[in-house]
Amino acid sequence: MYRALLLAILLVLVGPPATAGGELPPLTNTGAPSISGTAREGEVLRAHPGRWTPQRAETRYRWLRGGEPVARARERSYRLTALDVGTHVSVEVRVRADGYAWTAAVSETTSRIDYRTPVRRTVTYDVTTRGRITTSVATFKRQAQETYGDARGWRAGGIAFRQVGRGGDFTLVLAEASTLPSFGAECSTYWSCRVGRFVVINQDRWKFASPAWNQARAGLRDYRHLVVNHETGHWLGHGHAGCPGAGRPAPVMMQQSKGLDGCRFNPWPTPAER
Repeated sequence: MYRALLLAILLVLVGPPATAGGELPPLTNTGAPSISGTAREGEVLRAHPGRWTPQRAETRYRWLRGGEPVARARERSYRLTALDVGTHVSVEVRVRADGYAWTAAVSETTSRIDYRTPVRRTVTYDVTTRGRITTSVATFKRQAQETYGDARGWRAGGIAFRQVGRGGDFTLVLAEASTLPSFGAECSTYWSCRVGRFVVINQDRWKFASPAWNQARAGLRDYRHLVVNHETGHWLGHGHAGCPGAGRPAPVMMQQSKGLDGCRFNPWPTPAER
């Protein structure tokens, strides 16, 4: 502490030290930046810039999720979103002073960001296939679990999904298109479906999405979120829904694969559906 104080006095008296090439010297960070607040979706975190020598004249902030910058998150405070759940957040602080270059320091990360809603119900599921599968089953399992664990999905309503080896509450099936009718008359070779305890994802739709979705360039990964959420929603007891109004996000239980009726593509349950 005394060394930092003496350095600050010296800098005031004689100014910043010269550097090769005439470049401005950096400030000295004598106390790391930090974060206060609760590590939970919806809560607000606040950055503390730490201590610097000489005294900082200008300060800027940039929030990081898993070490990567969060888009448009450059204020001193940051409200945690569903995208932060399951990750660790930190903040980069950049400061400058007259005669000194911009200098950066990064805080320690928060604890793992938690869900806004506690678990109210846990359901188990097992995964199987039917027919000839020409895509990665490991990727199917992983991405389905990512969908189930995403804070924008059914988990937002307090439902937790846990994969088991066999005997789950329901079975998630990746099925060759031609095998879909074998699950029941309500299943076609073109779409995915749910019959009893089987949540069946049509391999063609998993691999290629749907014409309406592709025409809107909504992205294959989001379509996979949609189809898993939609068919699992049927297993949870939800029926089909219509568009609530032009320009609004479509309910996940709307048959978005076929069209939107003026709504916007949306792969996640709306608040009214949770």
